[in-house]
Order: sequence, then structure tokens, then C-alpha cells
Amino acid sequence: MKTSITIGSAGGIPIEINYTWIIIFGLVTWTLGTSWFPSYNPGLPAANYWEASVLSALLLFISILLHELSHSYIAKKNGIPIKKITLFIFGGVAQMEKEPESPSVEFKMAVAGPLCSAFLAILCFAVYQVAAYYRIEPIAISVIGYAGIINTSLVLFNIIPGFPLDGCRLLRATIWHFDSSLKVSTHIASNFGKLFSFVFMLLGLVYLFFGQVISGIWFIVIGFFIHEAAELVYQQLVLKKALVGTKLRDIMVKEVICVPSDMPLDKLVNDYFFKYRHLGFPVVDLGVFKGMVTMQAVKSIPNNEWPAMTVRKVMQEPKKELLACSDDDALDALIQVSRSGLGKLLVLDKEKLVGIINQRDLLKLFEIKENLCYY
Repeated sequence: MKTSITIGSAGGIPIEINYTWIIIFGLVTWTLGTSWFPSYNPGLPAANYWEASVLSALLLFISILLHELSHSYIAKKNGIPIKKITLFIFGGVAQMEKEPESPSVEFKMAVAGPLCSAFLAILCFAVYQVAAYYRIEPIAISVIGYAGIINTSLVLFNIIPGFPLDGCRLLRATIWHFDSSLKVSTHIASNFGKLFSFVFMLLGLVYLFFGQVISGIWFIVIGFFIHEAAELVYQQLVLKKALVGTKLRDIMVKEVICVPSDMPLDKLVNDYFFKYRHLGFPVVDLGVFKGMVTMQAVKSIPNNEWPAMTVRKVMQEPKKELLACSDDDALDALIQVSRSGLGKLLVLDKEKLVGIINQRDLLKLFEIKENLCYY
């Protein structure tokens, strides 16, 4: 199920908003409209507060987007394609198609975001001072001041050394520079991230103890998020090191149980579904892959018609997510099979079915390489 919507692009990079961003937009707008702006600008019509709140929420969106675009700009300048930028409940993320190949590139990419936010904060506070000097509309001054606070907060939050925040990437780049090992530096940075996640969760418990429920829950949720992200980043790196470069043709199972398209359905049921107990079989004629026949498709045909009906009549075009090429990397295949939820891939060489690989085999290969320190 798609969880994000594309709202446009910048510099050729698609920009998506995750549905969880709606939660943040609503919370920010509601908090500002009912508390922040009325406190600093009392006595104004309610419409003024809500207009300022919506504008401020949009400025939050723009600030986070510019922060991520700065990362993306440096990445593209260093030959790292950016697949997309997604804004979600905890901020934003620029999805890179590959990891930086040197600590210097990692450092430049990581520092670009906080520098961008720092520049925006300074700009906002400078405009705030000018606006206050010329005594423009007070609520407009409050909006500008809030934009400065937003960007200051982005700087402070992102320099925390916890994945996926910029501070942890800066830490990893520094360790990587002196240690020359991406795996070791990621492991250390990941542990720092976990440490800070526990600090956040502890702060959340303290807030809860003193009756500040919303702040307490928020800190605990952020702590869990940072902890999971820290663990995931390290696992992804180890997985990539273990599987990248391994081709499917070298690890696939070449003996695939197939059926011809002219086989009667009664024979298919008796000799294949009952014998092998699979939910579906590839249909192959003279080595050429034709489609898939599933138990569900056969079940839709009355039993008395099975002897007179062939597989050709009920076979279906396979889902694109089920197919892979023999030259594909094992890592790409694992990502594909995990996203599809189908559990296996049919491996083709042009139009010929040459093998099959399942998720269990890929994970077993990773486990063996990890245990034997193969890479």
C-alpha cells in the first residue's frame, strides 16, 4: 500500500509527503493557533491566529525541505543519485541510491543540512529585527520569529549523534576518516545512536513523572525511532557488504518445477498440486516462460471441466515483482522480494526460465557470509 503522495520535484528529485506528515501539520497548526500566537498577540480575531498558524506550518515544511535539498545537492555533486525526498512525521529523508564512497563526501553531505538551516535561522532573525524596528504587523513578526526558531531547532536536533540524524553521520565520517573502515565506524556511530535513544526515552519518562504527558510521549517515541534507525543502518550496511556483487545466477536453484501449457487441469491437480503442495507453478514451453498457474485459478473452474481444460486457459501473467534477471545482484533481489511479500523470485535469462530464488535462501546466504566473515 502506498503511504506517500508525490507533490512535485526539485532539481529532478521527486518530493513526497508521507501520510504521517498530516499529523505534524495538524498538531503544529492547532498548537500555534490555540496557544502560541494568542499568547504573544492577545486580543486579535481568531481568524488571524489560524492564518498565521497555517503559514507557520508551511514554513516548517519549507524549512525541512530546504534542509533535505541541501543534502541532495551535495550528494548529486559527488555522483550520488537521489531517488526521492520524503517528508514524514519526524522530519525528512533524502533516499540515496548508494552510500558515500569516502568519509569526506559523507562529511560534506551531512554538514550541508545543518548549515542550510543555520543560514535560514540567521536570515529569519535578521528579518525579525528589521520588521520589529519598522513596527510592522505584530503577528507577522511572530511568524518570522517562529520560522527562526524552527530552523534553530532543526540545527540543534540534527546534530544529535543518532541515526538517521546528521550528527551521527558526521560522527561516522570522522571515525571513518581515522579508522578507514566503514563497517567499524558505522558500528560505533550506531551504538552512539542507541545511547542517545535511551537518553530521549529517559527524558520522556521524567516528563511523564512530572505530569507533562504530551512531551513525555513525544520524547519516548523519538527515542524508539532513533534506536530502531541506529540498528537498521548498521544491519543494512552489513547486509550490503555481504550480498552486493553476488549474482543470482550463482546462487539460484536451477531445478524449477514447471508445467507445460497444454497439460489438462486434472493432471495438474493430481500430479503437481497434490504431490508438491505449492500454491502455483510456472508455465514453460520449450524453455520459454509463458506465465503462472495458481491453485486459486484452478479452483475457479468446476471439477468436471478439468479433464477438458488445459493450463493455457487459466494461466496468468505473473506480477512484475515476481520476476528477476540472472544478472541481478542478490542484494537487489532481497530488497525486491521483501517489498513484494511474495517470498520468492523467478529468475529469467531473456525469456527463458533458468532458476528460482526465495527469501529464505538469500537470508541464509547472508547469515553464512556474516558468520564466516567472508567480506
